[in-house]
Amino acid sequence: MKKLLMVCAFFALSGCSTIKDQIPSFWDGNQSVIATDIQQKTRHIDCTADLQPQLHDLFMKVEWYDIYATTKGTADMAKLDKTMLETIKEFQDRSEKGPVSPMYCDMKKKILVQQADIIATTVQGRF
Repeated sequence: MKKLLMVCAFFALSGCSTIKDQIPSFWDGNQSVIATDIQQKTRHIDCTADLQPQLHDLFMKVEWYDIYATTKGTADMAKLDKTMLETIKEFQDRSEKGPVSPMYCDMKKKILVQQADIIATTVQGRF
């Protein structure tokens, strides 16, 4: 009987971690503010100006969001920024090689705006 109780307790406790992953996190003011900051930064990327400082600043804001969400333990929100960080990194790598065509910059900007909107809508849509 004691062994059966220990086995049941083991399965009950190990199941809690998977249940926790299924429960969405609650609204957080800090995440909402940084998500809006990220949206604003993407909308104001100027393709005629030097892209490196703009992309660096955007990367730092998204990284701040990632660190905060990971440290706070909101795993569902921490997953959102991975694709955006990759997009920014690709854009940075390309702009380091030399001038970027206006069409390439405009396309990347549109993608970043969409990714920022997805993050902000998700973050701010929680209760």
